[in-house]
Amino acid sequence: MKNLLSIAVVLIAVFAVATCSFAKKTEATCAKTVAVNEGRSPVILFFDDMESGTNGWTSFDNTATTTPKFHLDTYYAYERTYSWWCGELNAAFSGGDGYANGWDMRLDIPPTDVSGATYPILTYALRYDSEPGYDYTYVQAESLGVFRNLNRGYNGTSGGWQDLGAYGFAIGNYDNPFVGRFRFISDGAWSDADGLYDTDGGAFHIDNVKLFDFYGGMTYFLDDGEGGGLCVPSVPASAGDWWHIIDRACPAYSAPHSWWCGDDADTGLIPPNLSNALYSPVINTVGVSICTMRMMLHAEVPTVDNDYWTEEVTTDGGSNWQLTGAWWGDFGQCDGWGTSGINGTDLSQYLPGNSFQFRLTFFTTDNGCGPGAAGGAGITLDDFWVEDWTGTAVEETTWGKLKALYR
Repeated sequence: MKNLLSIAVVLIAVFAVATCSFAKKTEATCAKTVAVNEGRSPVILFFDDMESGTNGWTSFDNTATTTPKFHLDTYYAYERTYSWWCGELNAAFSGGDGYANGWDMRLDIPPTDVSGATYPILTYALRYDSEPGYDYTYVQAESLGVFRNLNRGYNGTSGGWQDLGAYGFAIGNYDNPFVGRFRFISDGAWSDADGLYDTDGGAFHIDNVKLFDFYGGMTYFLDDGEGGGLCVPSVPASAGDWWHIIDRACPAYSAPHSWWCGDDADTGLIPPNLSNALYSPVINTVGVSICTMRMMLHAEVPTVDNDYWTEEVTTDGGSNWQLTGAWWGDFGQCDGWGTSGINGTDLSQYLPGNSFQFRLTFFTTDNGCGPGAAGGAGITLDDFWVEDWTGTAVEETTWGKLKALYR
């Protein structure tokens, strides 16, 4: 099991209900105290209770600029010259190749009429290497216009190329014309991009995609990757930017305003297929070496649907973003806001630097969550501040004393 707390020191002060948030891919850690100075307060580099408009915060829909990663390549090709590869050669990746976090990539098989087949089969050759238990490639077919999984998802490593030959998936019970695809999905951490999972040419290779009649032998479709290929790379449609400031005393911490990534028309359902990023203003950190970031964050995010959010920081103007946490789960298990708390992140390991910026990105899958009793499915961010402790000794105190300093 991953331990994302090894990436950053994460301290959570909990009040109201004694439950913890769920750290993604690791057991949650509850802390009753946070590190502050009992006698002297730190220098506050930035504070925003979200009561003064956007105040330099910006948001962005990452799905609006997503480009397909499936492409024909000679890299690790199976036969002859080309194979389809969901991955890229990237000098910034561990090993210089592989895949990144937060991908949702598809390779579509064009609609194919197989009505003359007695026993139609989909078969192919494949090669894969992706994080075991978290990053999957699904083989899917349409049934009544809805894509269904034919496999449980390829993950881990195949150990090289595998050819299904004549023994693939029976597709006679799916829509005709047949519509199928290969879909790779990676989560928010552990990939070649962050260096936490170094693949061997990941994430997924495919070749010799074939639709044929098992008994009659008739071939209805064949893509061997040569001559430009017949399959079509694609990405999900733009999901929109759902981050906005709301005016609701509940669930705001310092009422009434807060940032919320959610749907005003249906506050009990998280919008699907999101990759929505919220950026803090750029904060001057010249001369700062001991620094802590804190925030009030509520989450109503389903634990069963692989929706999650990531927290990242940059100290070089955005050229490089460092992951400080990847999380999933609910405060209240989709039935309200049961827990609130301070999420404190030690930024010292990322300094020195002349500036600092924070990014919170919310990822959702095909399904939402709801209804939420509190009417706020999604993520709510309220009071946010950055502390400079460079010239101040640090001691441990209680949440009540911390609250008295700032409220």
